[in-house]
Amino acid sequence: MAMSPRVSLPVATIDASQRLIFETTEDQDRAWQIGVFYLRAPRSLELDKVRCFGEGLSFPDSPYREIPKYGELEGFISLENNQQTKLALQRHRWDEHYPPEIANFGRKLDEIGIGIVREVFHQSGIPEQHWGPASGGYAAGEGTAFLNFVHYDTREPDLGLRPHTDYGFVTILDATAPGLQVELDGSFVDVPVLEGHLVINFGEALNFITQRSDRTVSAIVHRVTTQSASNPVRHSIVYFANPCLDGYLQQYDSQGRRQGSSTVHRLFESLEHKLTEDN
Repeated sequence: MAMSPRVSLPVATIDASQRLIFETTEDQDRAWQIGVFYLRAPRSLELDKVRCFGEGLSFPDSPYREIPKYGELEGFISLENNQQTKLALQRHRWDEHYPPEIANFGRKLDEIGIGIVREVFHQSGIPEQHWGPASGGYAAGEGTAFLNFVHYDTREPDLGLRPHTDYGFVTILDATAPGLQVELDGSFVDVPVLEGHLVINFGEALNFITQRSDRTVSAIVHRVTTQSASNPVRHSIVYFANPCLDGYLQQYDSQGRRQGSSTVHRLFESLEHKLTEDN
């Protein structure tokens, strides 16, 4: 089988004050344009310990597989039409179901996610007093977030995950093996695993908020290739920064004038309709 081309992504760090820093302005411009970049993982995350927890979920006797479902999006879930099996929980359930060190890890990702969103707003020219209302509260530490642990059932002959954009603000991904692809110029290209780095991609809600600002960010289309038993076992940790589903998103220009708004439900419904049409 022919190898897919590989993409070279911009690389950023996040400093002690949660400011996002790229090596060059050209790197930041490219990250905003394509909607994906690498972030050097802070040592405080202790990723190896958290990965061990996630890998343990693939064993049938893991007690965490017994966590109940909360609707269609939370609990231990096997998704239809792809190979993903995952444990997915929103922030307000982390302390109830995750071990303390995993719940604390989620809160560290909260800090990173908020820092990234605030940097996007800073670069967009939206005045700071509007960052909270624009993001349905997420930039001010509200909103919601999911912390998911994913592995892939290679008995299912399907894509690991079908092409899509994420609906929220920011996705933070740690994956232990290749498989992630992003769509650039109409073709899917491999995103190599870069040791010690997370993959960050922007979602549709952040694209919506910044559309009337000085700098818009793109929501990247991505997928996971079919995983086979001969591949390295692919586990991933995925953090989704989201607005509350019953909240609002606001669009502002650099003068602080509100230029548009949407309920989160209406925006997500329109995206779901578009995804259904495209497929």
